[in-house]
Amino acid sequence: MLRTREQDDYDTSVTVRVLIVDPQPFFCESLVVALDGDPDIEVVGWATDELQADRLTSQRSPDVVLTEVELAGGSGLSLARRIADRSRTVILTRGHEGDVLLEAVEAGAVGCLSHDLALEGLTSHLGRVAEGRFAMDPDRLFGSLKRASALHAKRGSGSPRLALLTPREREVLALLARGLDNHAIARRLHLSTHTARTHVGNILRKLEVHSRADAARIALRDAQSEGDTDVLRIRGPDLRPR
Repeated sequence: MLRTREQDDYDTSVTVRVLIVDPQPFFCESLVVALDGDPDIEVVGWATDELQADRLTSQRSPDVVLTEVELAGGSGLSLARRIADRSRTVILTRGHEGDVLLEAVEAGAVGCLSHDLALEGLTSHLGRVAEGRFAMDPDRLFGSLKRASALHAKRGSGSPRLALLTPREREVLALLARGLDNHAIARRLHLSTHTARTHVGNILRKLEVHSRADAARIALRDAQSEGDTDVLRIRGPDLRPR
């Protein structure tokens, strides 16, 4: 149970207002139902993409935005940067927390949790975040930090020019390496085409290359050196009542 600051003489509880953001509508609806019976949690809505989540954050003022890393449009990391001055963001990942922990913190998120977390653990973390604490599964903390540290070391041993890129430029480069043009990158990240073009120009300048193909080769070579493999795990948290 959360407690307000005005508890010197009486006991008062507050409700944590949560916005759920995930590319899978079924997951969003299932989590809404699962959280409905918790008197300390009020789900104010759900969204599947970054822009929709941004609008709902402005309209409904959630205390915590719980967002998956990969969204139907945009990303949870980009969303965290967008709403940093309005709501606290917790990154939820279907992969390992250690793989996105540093990026989540860099984006301004105040928590990073795995889908392997049980429902009661999730609600406890949401309460802690609303109280101003960082959300991380303590049983997985050591492993997550080791994994994040190893990933950081691998990136540091890659092309030093990649280290010059901002987090947003890394997102653009990843999409560029997949063969997306400026219009597609702009749609994916909810940017104007002009802004996407500017990011691509900055990437080429920082990487000291003259073409998109050269930039893509550097990105792909760096990913291969790290042994990166994208795996989609269609799995959500255990939503069964405990």
